[in-house]
Amino acid sequence: MNTTEALIIAAQIIGGFFLLFFGGDWLVNGGVALARRFRISPLVIGMTIVAFGTSAPELLVSLVSAIKGSSGIAVGNVVGSNIANIGLILGLTSIICPIETDNRKVIANGAVMILASLLLMLFALNSGISRTEGITLFLCLIIFTIVSIKKGRTQDQEIDTEDNQQEKTMPILAALGLIILSCGMLAFGADILVDGATTLASAMGVSDKVIGLTIVALGTSLPELAASVAAAFKKQMDISIGNIIGSNIFNILCVLGVSTSIKPIQLTFGDYRNDFWWMIGFSVFILLFTTLRKKKGRLGRTAGILFFLAYAVYAWSLF
Repeated sequence: MNTTEALIIAAQIIGGFFLLFFGGDWLVNGGVALARRFRISPLVIGMTIVAFGTSAPELLVSLVSAIKGSSGIAVGNVVGSNIANIGLILGLTSIICPIETDNRKVIANGAVMILASLLLMLFALNSGISRTEGITLFLCLIIFTIVSIKKGRTQDQEIDTEDNQQEKTMPILAALGLIILSCGMLAFGADILVDGATTLASAMGVSDKVIGLTIVALGTSLPELAASVAAAFKKQMDISIGNIIGSNIFNILCVLGVSTSIKPIQLTFGDYRNDFWWMIGFSVFILLFTTLRKKKGRLGRTAGILFFLAYAVYAWSLF
């Protein structure tokens, strides 16, 4: 690698983190403002608008990979991102700022995340995911989104308190514009980071599967990290954890749903068996750690460290 190439990679990393930092902060601001305006709970906003926005990189990467026939990256990106979202992203967020939320909501939506993971594994048993199975996954996403928004608007919200007046002053169009701009910043920031890392890994002879499960998955999960940490610092805990759960659901039901609806993916189930179980295991851990209390769920620093160490073990096992 010459000096010019090294400088380009350095510029990609610095620029990517810059875009991710401000993109995550603005996405949370726009999401909170929109939640206030439409009287929807922050958790639902986190699982829908914020989660869908931060998962845009996974959608683009898997869609392009599926069309080009790189099924290893397409599937590995989704499975690896879901594992990274919980083990790495949620783990780091909990270490930086412990997360407290209503465990009843986490249990309900966490169960959907686990069911989506099991459904994906079931479809993958047939040596791939067909177009019909992809359409089925996408239809499940539509149902989940409609039900989440409907339930979110019927629950008691802290909307009209004095502390929330500042967020309520943001016009709807301004909030939507901020969300769209921040999603673009997150997608582009993640893309330039992934581009440099993937090029380097390919030159070192790393396989498509490992690249998809690690480098690409980590890169496309950076928006989730930026949004979740920003939400945690702003004390918007429901958005922080809702973003992770919603992103994992979106990755399976939409990213692979849309990708395989356009072009079915062929894969060898045995190559991903352990990765599927890691993904499901991390999903179960969220429910276990957030339901230790009767009313309030909490992911403290101890849980965050355990998540992070578990992810480190998983990443090490790939090599």
